[in-house]
Amino acid sequence: SMNDIQQRFEKDSSVQLRNFLKSTWVPKMQPQKPIVYDDAYYVSGVSPEWQLRGPAHKQRYLEYVADASQADDSLVVGSLLHHVKTNVFESDAMGRYLNFVTSLGKPTQIKSSQIRRFRPGLDYTVAHYGLLVDQSVLDATMCFVYDENDDKDAWESGDVGGFECYIEADDEGEENGDSNGKDPAEEYNEDDDTELLSVSASNNTLSLVYRDPGTMRFVKYVGSSAPSSRFDISMEYEVPASADEDDDDNDDGDGN
Repeated sequence: SMNDIQQRFEKDSSVQLRNFLKSTWVPKMQPQKPIVYDDAYYVSGVSPEWQLRGPAHKQRYLEYVADASQADDSLVVGSLLHHVKTNVFESDAMGRYLNFVTSLGKPTQIKSSQIRRFRPGLDYTVAHYGLLVDQSVLDATMCFVYDENDDKDAWESGDVGGFECYIEADDEGEENGDSNGKDPAEEYNEDDDTELLSVSASNNTLSLVYRDPGTMRFVKYVGSSAPSSRFDISMEYEVPASADEDDDDNDDGDGN
């Protein structure tokens, strides 16, 4: 029930809502074909609508950038997700829903919104200090993958990557500057005690996470054996400052 969702979020500062959208608005995910690493594969999926995002030491994925006038074919994944992002996640009704299930207050603005595709054997994002926020935000990530039968277990195990991970920022690392020389596939250490939350890729699942200024996030490199690409709608909402943050601001202004 809605009350159960609210209590779960208040307890954990996160919740995952499966089967969030009606099937009409869920794109049909296709299983990944065997990968042949040739020149063509490295640009697979790239088009005027799906543009490659970098730089490679921080991220690599495709972003859907078509505007509403171009997004008129609901059978195409990108245009369908554009419709959902615009009419659901950017709507006033969604703001009221988020307020109810999180008790954080109605979002005051949308700080960022993207439609992304992470291709098997290619794409990822890396946690870096440029991602840190000045004020806590609500992340809403609507995920779509092919997860029929055994493929669901592959995603849930984390062995094929594609999960979103939240980690605590290392103060010492921030002072010394970013460490961007690591291979993106090796950025994540499952034994790292800075991990706060890991959200497996799951089809038609909305993940809500309250992210504070000391937390970074990344999408783990999607392995070549992944069942499909990971598509998502990634929203970042600004929410009213919490009482604790207000107190911190007041303390900072006291000059004591």
